[in-house]
Amino acid sequence: MIEWLSVRNIALIESLDLALGDGLNILSGETGAGKSIIIDSLNFVLGERADKSLIRYGADSASVEAAFCDYLTPQISAYMEEFGIEPEDTLVIRRKMSVDGKNECRINGRISTLSVLKGLTELLVDIHGQHEHQSLVKPANHLGMLDALGGDGIAAARDAVAAAYAEYRALKEEFARFGDEDERARKLDILAFQIEELEKTDLRQGEEDDLLEKRARIRNAEKIISALDTARGILEGRSGASIAGELKSAASALIPVSSYDERFSAVADRLDSAKTEIADIADTLSDLMDESDFDAGAAERVEERLERVRALKRKYGGSVEAAIDFLDKAREEKQTLENAAERVDQLQGLIRKAGAVLSAAAEKLSSLRADCARKFERDITGELNDLGMGGTTFEVRIASDFAPDSVSENGGDSVEFLISPNIGEPLKPLAKIISGGEMSRFMLAMKNIVAAIDNIGTMVFDEIDTGISGRISAVVAEKMCNISMKRQVIAVTHMPALAAMADRHYLIEKGVEDGKTLTHITLLDDSLPEIARLIGGADYSSHALPHAAEMKKKADEYKENARKK
Repeated sequence: MIEWLSVRNIALIESLDLALGDGLNILSGETGAGKSIIIDSLNFVLGERADKSLIRYGADSASVEAAFCDYLTPQISAYMEEFGIEPEDTLVIRRKMSVDGKNECRINGRISTLSVLKGLTELLVDIHGQHEHQSLVKPANHLGMLDALGGDGIAAARDAVAAAYAEYRALKEEFARFGDEDERARKLDILAFQIEELEKTDLRQGEEDDLLEKRARIRNAEKIISALDTARGILEGRSGASIAGELKSAASALIPVSSYDERFSAVADRLDSAKTEIADIADTLSDLMDESDFDAGAAERVEERLERVRALKRKYGGSVEAAIDFLDKAREEKQTLENAAERVDQLQGLIRKAGAVLSAAAEKLSSLRADCARKFERDITGELNDLGMGGTTFEVRIASDFAPDSVSENGGDSVEFLISPNIGEPLKPLAKIISGGEMSRFMLAMKNIVAAIDNIGTMVFDEIDTGISGRISAVVAEKMCNISMKRQVIAVTHMPALAAMADRHYLIEKGVEDGKTLTHITLLDDSLPEIARLIGGADYSSHALPHAAEMKKKADEYKENARKK
């Protein structure tokens, strides 16, 4: 749940720190006092679009910070682990926007992307306002809502369908790769040509580098041969005595005195070894000169081979390694296609079996959905009856197609919620028939049903009591109270019956300070005057206070009885 909310420089709020509790938190105040600013601030920190017009006049930036306690659920833990967010006792989310367009999101002090922040907050808070019923009226969302109501049974059946769907699609995709007999023949012709082209060239790893090195030697053959010949001539003594001969003479000069000191003998041996090494180097230089004596044909062969290697490299993957890998895969695919007839027959049988399994799994899931739908219809009708919509007919319409190619990983059903608010009227989609007040009551009925099964810790209701009054307002207050028994509820309201149910009541007021209009919020020790104002308006009469006290007493009695159930 939200433990506290800190707002800086949002609209008429200069600085606001709001400590919230569990149960039902009510926010009320005069029209224009700034109740919507609190919701705007909450929407902002939860990841909704940043609107720079919300930055307080004269400020360079605005920020909102929200802290959550007792927030960890299996879904939230998994999400935080996926994105490397370290869980702490308190989860702190902060978002800032500046007039220059710079925005910043932080989760537990660490910079985060907006998408990651929003993905997390969707698991933490559910906000509903009088104009935010889109998820309820969109048929695309109805299947998911119904499945959520079905709990573990439907979840397991969906998993079974998803597994069967994955197997069926994998077999179909493999079958599609073979194509028909003519297509396989065309593929084999192409593969045979590609394989022959690559095998004839016989590429090898590192060949291009070797060819480039050889080409460089050919292009510089004259320079190389001259260098080798000069080195050999020096060693062989072409301009005088050979180095090998001189080393031999030096060694011979030491032999007569070797008996006087063993070190003389050791030096003589080293000179003899050097003479042998010099002679070997001279022979090596001769061999290198022979190898470097390229003819015009050698240069042409190297250029042709290099061009061939490069052509195949471009054609088959951009590198010699890629071309060699292509050859291996082409050989494997050719072998598969040559044996295709047997595999195609096998696949056809496997696809038929997998399709039957998929259809059966989808039918089982659909049956569970139908059972869940009937219960949901009864529950919604009962809730709407409590809320003064006793003549309402509600239907969960399920259209099904269990042919394997029509089934998705979610099954073979499409679901849509239909309603008729009045006896004798035909069923129609929610969006086409429900008024604002009726939609508020329908949403509240929905939330009262799902409150026991979803894992979201905080629900926010922004003036959803629009269009509701009289006896029904008391029922709405009881429904909201029921929800708050299961999770934290934050509600902005003008409805006195709902305000009387508050566990914590906050008054939002607007005033002028130092020439600036500012919004403040106060936790009320005594909420009766505010409840009386909601009953009687700004100039409420003396009867409103006793009425407020009676309303508060009845609310307390209802809460006490509800907690005993």
